[in-house]
Amino acid sequence: MTAHRLRQAGVSDRWAQPAQFAEGPGYFAAGAGTPVVMLHASLGSKSQWAGLAVRLASRFRVIAVDLCGYGDNAMPSSGSGFKLDEEVRLVVSRLDGLVNPPSRFHLVGHSYGGLVALRLAALHAERAASLALYDPVGFGLLRDDPVAADIHQREEEVVTLLGEGRRREAAQRFVDFWSGPGSYASQPEPVQLGIARRVAKVPLDFQAAWSWPRGLADLRAVRAPTLLLAGSRSPAVAQRIVTLLTRALRGCRVGWFDAGHMGPITDPQRINPWIEAFVDLCDESEMPAGRLPGIGSTPDWAAAAD
Repeated sequence: MTAHRLRQAGVSDRWAQPAQFAEGPGYFAAGAGTPVVMLHASLGSKSQWAGLAVRLASRFRVIAVDLCGYGDNAMPSSGSGFKLDEEVRLVVSRLDGLVNPPSRFHLVGHSYGGLVALRLAALHAERAASLALYDPVGFGLLRDDPVAADIHQREEEVVTLLGEGRRREAAQRFVDFWSGPGSYASQPEPVQLGIARRVAKVPLDFQAAWSWPRGLADLRAVRAPTLLLAGSRSPAVAQRIVTLLTRALRGCRVGWFDAGHMGPITDPQRINPWIEAFVDLCDESEMPAGRLPGIGSTPDWAAAAD
């Protein structure tokens, strides 16, 4: 990844110097050490994590992966049969081409990418060294929750607008739901067009996000030490999911930010240090699955991120 591409991704010259990035179809990688796998939100791509990757590449093998239908990857062919596990298979296949297949790795994910990371940690518990997630969208936990009405409505709107060929309006409804009214219109015209080109994948993201977990019991397979980060200005559905995950994931650490759902993109200077400190701590502890670092309360531990 060139310095120009790093600056496009919001990485300042201060951070853009030390790491050498290698790019391939559907991924970029840098550094050496324990792998840290980073998964982006819907409508995003691997470049979302460029800033965090630069921070970590001096001591980890950082790998950012495009999910199905985003970045360099084609739309999935399975259509109505699309499931979250297809995303997991893509990520594992990409990862195993870059590191030795038995290798353990840390997982970082945001929104839809956070849910993919959570599912990956459940299916490959022996390989997941830690999980750092911001607002993972496990809609399946909300099946009987009144707050789910908001996300059902937005899903129906997006699907209907796409069916009518109104891609830009579909993109606007989706972006404004997660980022606030006027967010889509506030973007430069080329950015709006790029989002509209990618929005056809969103209905499949919704579909996958409803497919797992189907309840809190499905999360028992997740044994990795977990950091849950959330935005206090995120939509109610996202906040509710984080609250439910806090109860289900044993001993997870939680950090709330005065930020919205897109916090890792809008406020990386506050959120990335938390992820960095947690990954460092988990890697240094070399814990067996299911054990948390021997650290104090969240405020004491969070000081490491300052």
